Amino acid sequence: MNLLTDPWVPVQDSGSTRLIPLKQILCEEGDFQIALPRDDMELACLQLLICLTQVLFLPADASELKQRISQPLTEVEYEDGIADYIDWFDLEHPETPFMQTRGVKAKEVTPIQKLFVGLPEGGNHAFFNDPGEIGAISESAAAIALFNQAMNAPSMGGGFKGGFRGGAPITTLMAGSRLHHNILHHDIWFNVLHRQSVERILPDFERLRANDKPTWVEPIQAKSKIPAHEIGLLRGLFWQPAHVELEFSDEGGACDLYGLTTDKRVTGFFKERFVYEIVGDWIHPHSPRVRDLKKGTLKYLSFTTTAPAWTRLNHLLVATEDKKEGHDPAEVVSQFRRALAPSGQLIVGGYRNKQASILQRRHEYFPLRPGWDQNGAYISTLVNVTLEIKTLLRNKLYGFAKASGATGVNEKAEAIYYHQSEPLIHRTLREIDWSQPQDRLSRLTDDLIDLSRGIFGQVTRPYSHEPKMIKALATAKATLAQAFSKLKEKPNE
Repeated sequence: MNLLTDPWVPVQDSGSTRLIPLKQILCEEGDFQIALPRDDMELACLQLLICLTQVLFLPADASELKQRISQPLTEVEYEDGIADYIDWFDLEHPETPFMQTRGVKAKEVTPIQKLFVGLPEGGNHAFFNDPGEIGAISESAAAIALFNQAMNAPSMGGGFKGGFRGGAPITTLMAGSRLHHNILHHDIWFNVLHRQSVERILPDFERLRANDKPTWVEPIQAKSKIPAHEIGLLRGLFWQPAHVELEFSDEGGACDLYGLTTDKRVTGFFKERFVYEIVGDWIHPHSPRVRDLKKGTLKYLSFTTTAPAWTRLNHLLVATEDKKEGHDPAEVVSQFRRALAPSGQLIVGGYRNKQASILQRRHEYFPLRPGWDQNGAYISTLVNVTLEIKTLLRNKLYGFAKASGATGVNEKAEAIYYHQSEPLIHRTLREIDWSQPQDRLSRLTDDLIDLSRGIFGQVTRPYSHEPKMIKALATAKATLAQAFSKLKEKPNE
């Protein structure tokens, strides 16, 4: 299967799934939507499509990018764009198979389910799936899973390298309205950088472009030290940190992920330990970053706690800097803000992990109404006020717990607050008028304070009739009310 010429993109068609080629998406006006049974695989498929389009059809400037968004490629433009790359994106190429290494030395075949992030093989049972649930998959599913494992997941364990964005980086992409015509075409081009944007994060782009080859064409040397500034755009977008080789079966049958019948399936893969070192930082265009201003180091944002994605919304959308840290949105988000649609949606995806084990899967859409790009300070205010109310609730309950012995009520309240406040955040983002945001932010503050009072009553109710706890409970309730009153007096700035 070749990703540039064959049907491999799973899309929804009258309630069922079918595979179409990349050419059809970029050259036709169809209303295509990616259709996969897992949200992380859908995001990986979109990301793979974006990366392919980015390296094959790089727009010269913002004007050309806008033209690509509004008009499909011609067949001649498509064929010219892929001409020099066809051998690099063939999943079964005899010498340079897509994202694989020929001749991997392994004692046994690893079940293909291991390639799906978070599904159980060994001791990992994060999502209540069974080992062996996925035993044979289509070549399409294998290509997407291979890309996702390399780009978005932790390493496969000790002795294996992970991607250079860290163990489980947050990926942020921009999307149009879900009611927009030709959804997939727009979502791809909204996240393709034009040349000037590429050069913002990769100043040596032109020098590197002349010999920019993926790792399966020009292999990484074992135990080598690789300067990050020597990694080109194509090589970085398709960086494969591991030595893996797929195991194919000529026996046809149903794909255990799609359910589609296919003539050839992938049943496992070989893997071998392989290490090297990257010196410096390669800026990936799909991920927000944190800069340590004192140490001069950079890392990619990741989900490290159970806190929902909205708690990082200011860092995902707004460039900020204080005495210790600087936060930079992904370059695709920054370009969208600078040059493209005034409204859209932010796609946020990633995993929360503990070393090689996946603890949680994240995938969300955040609506962005016109004017969001000019109101970064108010976006930060929205997040900060919401978190401040959560902190006040937690702190007053912590004081109550310490005085009364009612352990755990503060943690319980925080979990409930995160869960129940999320719909309020999304509703605010859908309804807010960014030309006059103060009234809507004040309403959100009132709603969250009312929510917190309800949560306070909920978690303390079991202790409300115990004489030894009544005084501590009354004190906590009174001080919480005072704290909320002071908060409401603050201006929304």
